[in-house]
Amino acid sequence: MTLTDDPGSRDRQRSKKAQSQRVIRGRAPRLSYDDWVDGALAMLAREGVGALRIPRLCEELGVTKGSFYWHFDDIDQLREAMADRWSAVQSETIRALGAVDSIPVESRIENMTAILVDARTWAVEASVREWARSDAKVAAAVTALERRILEIVNKTMIDLGFDATQARIRAGAMVYLGIGLIHGRDTLPTPTPEEAKAVIELLTRP
Repeated sequence: MTLTDDPGSRDRQRSKKAQSQRVIRGRAPRLSYDDWVDGALAMLAREGVGALRIPRLCEELGVTKGSFYWHFDDIDQLREAMADRWSAVQSETIRALGAVDSIPVESRIENMTAILVDARTWAVEASVREWARSDAKVAAAVTALERRILEIVNKTMIDLGFDATQARIRAGAMVYLGIGLIHGRDTLPTPTPEEAKAVIELLTRP
C-alpha cells in the first residue's frame, strides 16, 4: 500500500476554527481535506518531513493559504491528519500480511527480491522513518510493521527447512539488509535485480 492510500478518512471531524472559516467564506474550497493530506504525504515521500511548511505546500498544490486554513488550524493539525492516515494504512497492511503464509515459499522469496530493488519503496520508508523520530503514532506504526515483516521472513525461513536458530539469524540479516538500503540509498548504489536475487539466494541457501 502507498502513503496516499485512503482507508476511510473522508468523514474525519474538521476543527471548529476551520468549520467557522468555511461558513464565513460561504464557498467550496479548491482542495478537499483529503487532497491536502494526500499532497502532504506525497511531499513527505519526495522531500522529507522538513519540507512540510504551509507556504511550500501551497506553492506545490497551486493554492493560497486560505485553502489550507479552510481545513486546518495549523501545520501541526495537518501533520496529525497525516499520522492518522499513515497509521491506518499500515494497520491495513499488517492485516493483509496475515494472508502471506498461504503464498508458496518461492513466491514469497520473489516478492522479497522485488522489494529490495524498488527505489520508490526505500524513498518512502526513509521519509517515514525520519518523520517517526518526532511522531509517536507514526513510530508505533513503523515498529508494528517491522515486527510483522520479521515474523513473515522468519516463517519463510522455517518453511524452507531451517531450524529456529538459523531461521532467526537469516531472517534478521534479511530485514537488516532492507534497513541498510533505506539509510544508504543516497550514498551507495542500489542493487540490481540480479544482485538482489543473489543475496536472497545466499541467505536462503542450506
